[in-house]
Order: sequence, then structure tokens, then C-alpha cells
Amino acid sequence: MANSYVEYTTTGSGTNGLSQTTFTAPTKFLSINDIRIKGHNGSTWTELTISSRGTTTVTLSAAPTAYSTIRVFRSSTTESLIDFQNGSRLAESDLDTAYRQSLFVAQEVAEDADPEGGSGIGNIVSSQLAGISITNDKLAGGITNDKLAGSISDDKLASGVGTSANNLVKLDGTAKLPAVDGSQLTNTGKVLDVYQHTSITQSGANGTSNYNSTGLFLTITPKSTSSKFLLTFNGAVHNNTSGGYVVANISLNPTSSTNVDTVVTGGTLLTTQAYGMAHVVINAANYRVMLSGSILHAPNTTSPVTYNVVFKRESAGNAYWAVSNGLTSLTAMEIAS
Repeated sequence: MANSYVEYTTTGSGTNGLSQTTFTAPTKFLSINDIRIKGHNGSTWTELTISSRGTTTVTLSAAPTAYSTIRVFRSSTTESLIDFQNGSRLAESDLDTAYRQSLFVAQEVAEDADPEGGSGIGNIVSSQLAGISITNDKLAGGITNDKLAGSISDDKLASGVGTSANNLVKLDGTAKLPAVDGSQLTNTGKVLDVYQHTSITQSGANGTSNYNSTGLFLTITPKSTSSKFLLTFNGAVHNNTSGGYVVANISLNPTSSTNVDTVVTGGTLLTTQAYGMAHVVINAANYRVMLSGSILHAPNTTSPVTYNVVFKRESAGNAYWAVSNGLTSLTAMEIAS
């Protein structure tokens, strides 16, 4: 049983009940003014206001009905209470007071009487450690779990545990990291997410002035305005006339449908080169080849963007995408920048 504090959890208005206001202090203390009270609501501790003090009790200004646990604890002063003078007579009461003060303070530190660390070393601020380097060799073998009396609970960590700003990240119950918003990573060049769309639907195009949709598209909401997307596509293509070209490109935010064989309108081509992002010339009527391309694009927005793989023919013949219903794909890697 603790010497420096007592906790009350009983509901109702009986003695030390949480629906009334008067609570019994720990058995031993130097002054009733050293007694404080904090309430715990299941996640955090809150200092409660004491309106009056008796001989062995303290009375709150309001019943602590919002809390599941009340801790009444001793917070002895560390200022010297007795100043022994050279040649003076040593009174038993002075010796007792000096001894009890040292004992009480030691108990409060050892038992962590203040649940938020105010009784122990948790309230040492960085300015008090100026010029001091606390290294493992100065900690008598290091701080190990068995020296932490049950480990440090989340509510005693000043920065808190979670995935928000300035939080400490904690493994979950399956020893995995919790989901963290990739846009909050401070290092650039990190892959924040990967998106992919695949299709096996063959499509054809016989025009040279307009692109047709391959049916491959991704609509993505960037995590940050500084995000960049590494876009890569591939698919089996064919032109049924020797000397004919197949040209592929990516259309950004087309106004037309992304369905297969739709003539693309609106939007912006990611490259305006005559032969697109990738092209191939067919040297024989039965010639088929894998066509691929990639580009790094910065949309500079956090609004949704759509990337649609499009294709067309050049010179002659008809162009085909996903020949014989082969697997085609569009992959986008979001990168922090």
C-alpha cells in the first residue's frame, strides 16, 4: 500500500464517494496544506480545486462525478523546514520534522505520488540539464524495463502517443506501426502510396488526329500540393499495316469518358511530341510488340486528378491496344517532394 497517496473509486455520496466533496487525506503528512487531489477520466489526470481543509480531510469545490478515480496525494515541500544553529539545543520535535520531511519526499518520489510525474523526475525541464549529457554509462547499467516499475504509461509521456504532430508513434497490439499520413514525412523522395489499374480489353484506333482511350485510368487525390507522380504504362500493341505506327500518351483530366475506344476530348496531354510518350513502327502486318512509357508529373494540387492512357495510329493502318486481350497496366507512385 502506498504511503504518499490514497485513491478512491467508489461512486455515490457515502464516505469518500465520488458524488460528494470531502475526502480523507493519506495517514501521514507534515501539513494539511501539502495535500492535493487529481481526478482521472480514463485517459488523463486533472488537478481539482480544494475549497477548504480540515484536520485530516480536504473538501473540493465540486463533486468529482466526471472522474472514475480520485487520487488524494501528499506533495511535501522540498524547502528546508528546520535550520539547525551551531550550539543550539536539538529538540526532538525538530529532529522528527527534519527526518519526516526527508522520508516523505523520498516516498513521494519512489511512489510517484503525483500521477503526472510532478513528485518524481518527470518535472525536470531541459534548462535544468544545461551542459549535462545524459549517456547510458551514467545510468548505472542503463534504464531497463525492470527498473521502470511497470513501464512508462502513455499518459505520463508529455508529448503523447499517436500519429499527430509531436506525438510518439507506438506499435499496435500486433506489433505493427499504425497508419501514418505519408504527407507528414519530412524526408523528400519517399514513396507515399502506389496506385494501379489493369485491363485486358482490346481496343482499336483508326484516326491520326485524335487519341482514343485505352480504358486504363487512375483518379487520385494527391496527399500534398508538392507531391509528384511517377507514371508508368505498358501494353501489347499492333498496327495491321506495315509501316504504320502505334503512338501512346497520357491525358490529364480529360472531359470525355475514360471508357475503351472513346475519342478523347478536353484535358491536357502530358507530352505534346508528335509521337507521344512512346511509339513503335510496325514492319510486318502480323507484328506485335510491348509498348511502355513513363513520366514524372507534378499536379500541384490536392484536388482529384485523372490520368488516362490514350493511343492513336500514325501514317497508315489501324492501331490496336491490348492485342489478343493481353494484360495492360497503368501504375502511379506518389512521391514526397
